[in-house]
Amino acid sequence: MVLNETRPRVNKLAWMRAARLLFERPPSLGSTGMHRLTIRWVLLTVALSGGRIPAVFAAEPAASATEPARFARDFAPSEGWVKPPERDHRKELCLNGLWRFQPTRIPPGWARNRGTPPDLPPPAAGAWDAVAIKIPSPWNVNAWGCGRRVGAGTDRPYWPDSVYYPSYPESWDSAEMGWLRRTFRVPADWAGLRVVLHFEAVAGHCQVLVNGKPAGEHFDKFLPFELDVTGLVDRAGENELLVGVRHHRLFNKQSARHPKFLAPYPPGSNLEPIAGIWQDVFLLGLPDVRVDDVFILPQVDRDTLEVEVTVRNDSDRPQAVFVGGEVRPWINRAGKDVLSAPEPAWALGGAALAVAPKEATVEPGKTAMIRLRQTAGGTLSPWTPDTPNLYGLVLSVSAGGRVVDRRYERFGWRQLAIRGKDLLLNGRRIQIVGDLCHPFGPYMMSRRFVWAWYTMIKDAGGNAVRPHANVYPRCYLDLADEMGVMVLDETAIFGSSIQLNFEEPAAWERFEAHTDGLVRRDRNHPSVFGWSFGNELFAIFLYNPMPPDEADGYYAKLAALGRRARALDPTRPFITCDGDEDLRGTLPVWSKHYGHGVPKLPDIDKPRVVGESGGTYYATPGQLAVFNGGRAYESYRGRNEALAIDVYENIVAMARPSLAYYSASETVWFGLEHLGLGWRDASRLPTIRDGVFFTQPFEEGKPGMQLERIPPFVATLNPGWDPALPLYKPLPMFEAMKAAMAKGGPAPCPWDRRPPPVAAPAAPPAPTLQEVAFIGDRAGMLFKRLWSWGAPLVEDGPAAATAAMLVVDGDRLADTALSETKKRVEHVLSRRGTVLVSVRSKDAPVEPLNQILPAALQVTAREATALTRRGMHPWTAPFGAADLYFAEDSPDRRILKCGLAGPVVKQGTVLLEASNTDWSLFNGVGENAKCAAVVLYEQLAKPEGAALVEVPCRGGRLALCAIDCAGDSPAVASLWRRLLASMGVAMREPRARWLVPTARVEGRRAAWRYTLEAPPADWMRPAFDDAAWKAGEAGFGGEVPGGRPRTPWTTPDIWLRCRFEMPADDPGDLRLSVHHDEDVEVYVNGELLFREPAHLVDYKDVPLTAAQHKAFRTGTNVLAVHCRQTAGGQYIDVGIAAGAAPPGGKGRKEHDLLLDGPVQK
Repeated sequence: MVLNETRPRVNKLAWMRAARLLFERPPSLGSTGMHRLTIRWVLLTVALSGGRIPAVFAAEPAASATEPARFARDFAPSEGWVKPPERDHRKELCLNGLWRFQPTRIPPGWARNRGTPPDLPPPAAGAWDAVAIKIPSPWNVNAWGCGRRVGAGTDRPYWPDSVYYPSYPESWDSAEMGWLRRTFRVPADWAGLRVVLHFEAVAGHCQVLVNGKPAGEHFDKFLPFELDVTGLVDRAGENELLVGVRHHRLFNKQSARHPKFLAPYPPGSNLEPIAGIWQDVFLLGLPDVRVDDVFILPQVDRDTLEVEVTVRNDSDRPQAVFVGGEVRPWINRAGKDVLSAPEPAWALGGAALAVAPKEATVEPGKTAMIRLRQTAGGTLSPWTPDTPNLYGLVLSVSAGGRVVDRRYERFGWRQLAIRGKDLLLNGRRIQIVGDLCHPFGPYMMSRRFVWAWYTMIKDAGGNAVRPHANVYPRCYLDLADEMGVMVLDETAIFGSSIQLNFEEPAAWERFEAHTDGLVRRDRNHPSVFGWSFGNELFAIFLYNPMPPDEADGYYAKLAALGRRARALDPTRPFITCDGDEDLRGTLPVWSKHYGHGVPKLPDIDKPRVVGESGGTYYATPGQLAVFNGGRAYESYRGRNEALAIDVYENIVAMARPSLAYYSASETVWFGLEHLGLGWRDASRLPTIRDGVFFTQPFEEGKPGMQLERIPPFVATLNPGWDPALPLYKPLPMFEAMKAAMAKGGPAPCPWDRRPPPVAAPAAPPAPTLQEVAFIGDRAGMLFKRLWSWGAPLVEDGPAAATAAMLVVDGDRLADTALSETKKRVEHVLSRRGTVLVSVRSKDAPVEPLNQILPAALQVTAREATALTRRGMHPWTAPFGAADLYFAEDSPDRRILKCGLAGPVVKQGTVLLEASNTDWSLFNGVGENAKCAAVVLYEQLAKPEGAALVEVPCRGGRLALCAIDCAGDSPAVASLWRRLLASMGVAMREPRARWLVPTARVEGRRAAWRYTLEAPPADWMRPAFDDAAWKAGEAGFGGEVPGGRPRTPWTTPDIWLRCRFEMPADDPGDLRLSVHHDEDVEVYVNGELLFREPAHLVDYKDVPLTAAQHKAFRTGTNVLAVHCRQTAGGQYIDVGIAAGAAPPGGKGRKEHDLLLDGPVQK
């Protein structure tokens, strides 16, 4: 017997399309025509039968190279709120649809971060935007991700856009508050029912008005709320619903003592920007006497089903009620293919267990909790990840001799316990291996995405998921129940957002309500095995130094949050604050997040969790090279191979033998390739015309988001959206996890061990060339760089005429001297010498060059931040991948600003070429952009990019070189010095001098004058008299990372002046060396050269431009500095160097947990 079966509604658009296909005039019936006619008959037959369209026909055909993908089914197939067993007593009207939106301006003069939000004025008549908003969707949904201003023609050409609703005006993206409006009618058959508004989630503080009267307010971004509006609605006419929303950040309050204390609410992760109604809205018709809440407590070890039923009485008199129920098997009727499997379709089977009723009296306007207990008698099959058996409990409430309400709740027969270090499921030890995903975007708001993700987890040998630092939509729990995926359910109290304001009492009230709301919402899901009431909250203490007693107080409040979860749900002892160990011993589970490498775990008698593991989201190629050497630099796949080795080692050496729960950091994000959904043409960047477009007309009253578009490269999963792509493309990290998690023990795979180190190349012969001639502009960049780096450049004359090596500056080759240049080039080559022709700009004058070269040269627009060695050659043999990597170098990371091509290149041998990967798109970039940008960059067609070419010519060797020299960093200097040495040049010591030494320059001190009182406005001018100021030695301040304090400074501000001499001869390039904590301004002779807020944790090299050089003068100059202290440590030191770059100088910023990964000890 099958009861209450649910199926998706017949797709009317598909029915009409099928009929149209059939009755259109068919083509001539060749093989193609017969094929098309067959398809028409199939579509019509399926449509007429009321069944689902087979997967092979449901999606649009694969798009051509110039067309996007089109998807003809629901983006988010969803059920209504009232389930079939309840429909005789409960009603629903889905209020999703086209609403009106009225953005409201922030009042002039309102001050941010003071804790007082701006007032939201009433909506103005006639000011509603002409464009309708499609609810549910945040009004700024197109800013949920990388935004609109990315891609071709922007400074972020490779980032994926986040335009999911192209119809929405760009002005909505920046709106921070506004009104949303729609009208509705109460159905006539709702007489006698309470009228209740149900909001599944609204982002921002919201106030709800019905027919102009307040219905209620709500603050939490993630959780549902209901408002009884029975007394506010007009049952006979049209009703107006207004929802006013103010963005959460308008409620921020910055602490005076802890400037990073800002948000007195749970902000979540990657959901901070959104505002508006982002999940479903329902109008519900509910009986006066009804089940208000259900909590199912399976006691498998006692063979007892316990149910706590809360009954509400909204009538005007006491009600004597009987509450009992029936348990029936839940039967999944969904399809098996990628398109139909996520679409909900189910039925309840015959009765498996009757739950005996109990009686209670409920007073008017009150609730009563009734506890039901029933022996199962062995009739219920257990829920496990391998056997996700589900049941539906249908509760009946009777009063006055009739059934007045039915309530349906799905559950699983399973029980959780902790024994020592183990988690037990149904009395047996279970080891959990899961996944998480830091990014969260609109494409994830669908059962289709969830089904694809959980399928991938199961394919990799996993059995769990942790919805990271957000309260995920219910469909994530529903499908976890159905597919056998265990869930560590987590709040949005996210410490690594570095903004939680623990000082505010309102914050703790909101944290408590948020934690309670999550537990109450999800505690009947059998997939949920534990609660994580926070994530990486140690970061609040790490970045906000505070007295021990203050920290103790906050830790005590956090521990109390954990106890709330246990009190609301005694069935789940597994409670964590993920990444925060056991919160000073107060939690039953120990949890930690680690970066790359296998950590050493503490020996503690409680379940141990490594909730995030690996260098996936932060590690640079240099950090990952410990696993696979130079391969980590070569490509996105090469980096992923390093991640694969790391995850295999962690699972085999740590997770399998020691942990209750393990999760690599984001297999779904880093273990799979990002997909160019709806993008076909690798000759160009994606545009707004690419992506997956949803072709079904927008439908009123339909649950679930109805996206217009999914952009390319925002996702790694493709649940049928683009028929040209698979469900996912596994990378080595996924394959390594799958092998390590193989049943019966880890299986071998290509990444089960680290490759042996590559032998160092043989040392090149000792350089013999003591003189190098030069043709070009001796005041130009190339000559100045080579000279400062130690090249033995000689003046024109006899020495130049006999030099066995000649450098020609191809960017500065003058037409008037071509004949002489050609003679000198031929002379060196004829004597078996080497001529290096440097071409560094795509605008280099090619015609003059081609008159001195043996064949034509073409210069391309190729750029690169790394080079790749092609084959072995004495000139390039000393270089490994790390030596050719510049993506973390000076501000201009491009080592190549043009590429070499043409007949002359074909005549020679390419020794170095542009890398096909640009790691500057990844390092220090947010996760919404970094992977997509690198994958897209690698897939794009690029101009030729030879960087170093050897061309035999006239008995000698011609070296065509496009390696840039403008980025005067130690890495660039090292490359040039080693390259010239490999070519036989006897390099001299770099020519550098300190005009103003920093504190870290040994043996030298600068004579500084300083004051702690605000000086006159002209304090930075050379003529200013600083004789009354104090004398001191750099650096100034206290102990900070990377600092060398010699003179104490503890006040809010310090002003410094130092005189130095500028030599009459050209000293070469000038640069600042700066270490500041915090805000700094640097002047030379009264001219501002450098200004930067915040603070560093090391010295920073700042090359000065040619325009800035003009501030210097021969003779005495004045360096003036102002530094302002705002919070934490304080330190300032500034130096000036001339010539070659001083060592070090990347100027590391404060460690960012979201960009730099866990703090590694």
